[in-house]
Parts: sequence; structure tokens; C-alpha cells
Amino acid sequence: MTHAHINGIDIHYELTDFTDPWRESLTIFLHHGFGRNLNFWREWVPLLARHYRVVRMDARGCGRSSVPPVGSPYSLDLLVSDALGLINHLGLKRVHWAAEASGGHVGLALALEHPDKLASITLCNTPFQLPQSANDLFSEEEVNTHGLGFWARKTLANRIDLDKVSLQWQEWSIQEHQKTPAHIAIAQHRMIAAGNLLSCLHRIQTPTLVMAGVNSQIAPKSQMQKMQQALPNSKLVLFDGYTQGIAFSAPERCVQHMRDFLLSLEVAL
Repeated sequence: MTHAHINGIDIHYELTDFTDPWRESLTIFLHHGFGRNLNFWREWVPLLARHYRVVRMDARGCGRSSVPPVGSPYSLDLLVSDALGLINHLGLKRVHWAAEASGGHVGLALALEHPDKLASITLCNTPFQLPQSANDLFSEEEVNTHGLGFWARKTLANRIDLDKVSLQWQEWSIQEHQKTPAHIAIAQHRMIAAGNLLSCLHRIQTPTLVMAGVNSQIAPKSQMQKMQQALPNSKLVLFDGYTQGIAFSAPERCVQHMRDFLLSLEVAL
């Protein structure tokens, strides 16, 4: 296990690099979404690591990172500071940020505060504001009583196309969510539910790829179109026949779109 002591806690991360050692490698920084951990990127790593250095991290309180005590501050600014701290700890000047769902909020906020650190942003089903319908599915009382796995099972069909992932993946996903402490999940959800980044997007100059399922109720098509229009340097790719969770139900397709996007940036330079 690899940890970095950042902002008073230990951040767990993994770095995978199968690029040619005689070439200068670009770094892709993967950040997971709500209540998850770096293991959710497992299918992305082999698709990327031959061509890019790949960094994955567990957000504070998730996976193998330190769990702050109940009542500790939990904010988007803290998550940005944690990610920035890890980028600096690894001696990386700039990274290509890739994230799913609320992990995209961290990347967008990082681009606002430290634009020099991001060469690009790739978002998978990231809404600029959590719809009320998704917010209503989360019960703090249920999570406190039964754990986040209970919520994960109850909402699974809203968060991914069940016909596009195996039953084994579904059960594994639920168990991984259950590992996230209830108070961390509640703090994360409060943070996400209170956020709305739309008014800030016009300030982000970082090239951004926005991907989403056409039928998503969490990252609705209308929101994705508004996001693409608000971001000055962005591209929108919509997946027909998909809802939420495209990072997991269509990893190869997501990675190919991202690689094509990154290549277009290199050509433009």
C-alpha cells in the first residue's frame, strides 16, 4: 500500500506505469465519485497504463485513506486540497484529470483554483448540480442504520444500466460501497447536494471532455448540454442507450473517447 500524508491524514493512492521509460509520459489522474474508491477504476488501468502514467487515489474517508472522525469538516475545498497535495507529493507539474460523477466536481474546482495543474478534464456522468430526484433517494437515517451498501442496493438501477454489467459486478459494487463509513457517506452527500457549479463553469479554460448517457436521470442530457455550452473549451459526447455509470458499464468506450480527445489536444499544440 502506498500512502502520502496530506492535510493531516494519510491518502492512499496507486501509481501504475507501463510506458516506455525512455519517453516522457503524460499522467492521468483518476478520481472516483460518491462513496466509492480507487478500485472502481480497475478496468480503466490496463487500457491506459501502456500509454500514460496512471494515478488513482482514495478520497478522504474512502477506501484505504484515513477516516476523519465524526463531525470533522468535509468540503469540496478539502478534497481539492487533498488531490493537489498528492499531485505535488508525486512531483507532477500537470495532469490530465479523469473522473466519474462527483469526482468531476473536484476536478472542476481544481481547475478554477489551480488551472496550471490540469492539462485537461474528462468527466463521466458529472452533473453540475445533483437533481432533486437523486437527492431524494438518499436517507441519512437508512445509511446510519444499515450502511451505505443498503443505499447502493436500493438505488443501483438508477445509477447504472443493469443489463450492461454482470450480477457479480453489481454485488461487488454494493459491498465496496458498504466499506465507506456512514458518517463519511453522509458528509459527502451533504457536500454534493449543496453544490451548483454552473455559474463558475465559464471561468474554466481547461480543455474538457463531457461524457454522459443520454437517458441519465442523475446527469440529465439537458444539464450536460448546458455544461458544454458554459465551458469555453469543451466537447460533449452522449451515449445512446445508456443512463448513469458509463465509466463502469462502458469503460473501453469511455477510454477511447478520452484518448482521442487527448490526442486532438496534442495535435492542436
